[in-house]
Amino acid sequence: MRNTGDQRSAAEADQPVDGAGYGPASPSEAAGTSLEKSLGVDLCLSHPELILTDTIESSPDVTVRPEQMVDDGTSSLLVIEAAGETLDQFETALERDSTVCDHLVLDWTETSRVYRVEVADSAVRITPSLVRAGGRALDIKGTSGQWLVHAQFRSRAALSQFRAECSDRNITFRLDRLYWTSGEVNAGACGLTADQQVALETAHREGYFDVPRGISQAELADKLGISPSAMSQRIRRGMDQVVGSELGLSDE
Repeated sequence: MRNTGDQRSAAEADQPVDGAGYGPASPSEAAGTSLEKSLGVDLCLSHPELILTDTIESSPDVTVRPEQMVDDGTSSLLVIEAAGETLDQFETALERDSTVCDHLVLDWTETSRVYRVEVADSAVRITPSLVRAGGRALDIKGTSGQWLVHAQFRSRAALSQFRAECSDRNITFRLDRLYWTSGEVNAGACGLTADQQVALETAHREGYFDVPRGISQAELADKLGISPSAMSQRIRRGMDQVVGSELGLSDE
């Protein structure tokens, strides 16, 4: 794994500093200047009433990724992609899941299905609290009864606020990784999509671009819970976007 020198272990990151709650202050915070770095985190969240918890717990080999959420004031609709080998078992569990009122298959292949699900009012949700605290989810996936969240927070205090909200709602919160990231590489840099940026950041962090490579493309895909072909597309298209943007090139 690549050592960027800017990452902190979960143990180091969990040490309170100046009451903010996490790790050493960023250079801009320490100097008392305006914020120049955001906080990158990998979190593991779990609660019996989190959306689809029972369903993803029933099929440990299936990985679920939310794609779109729509709330029209009367109902909340969530589009998800489920990928794995036991999709029939997954769908049976989905029909019994108390956090879901209804579901509809939108697309399918041998190893993946796309569903539109109507979220029950009683379901516990993650992203509203995360956004309210000053964070942004870059990647979310559900597997083995828990949700893995790769996110950015504007500050240590924002992360502390989100953790406090999780505690208040009895959501189990585990911090797996924490690091400061330059504001220059926030999502959307060089016109990248969120998926492309997560793919490139993960590839860089894990040593994919090292010589020799520190990780294979298939291993990267497994880390993100996507197929090798999807990983390949995100890296190739992301690199094409970065090169075109940095060199001022145009497709025209």
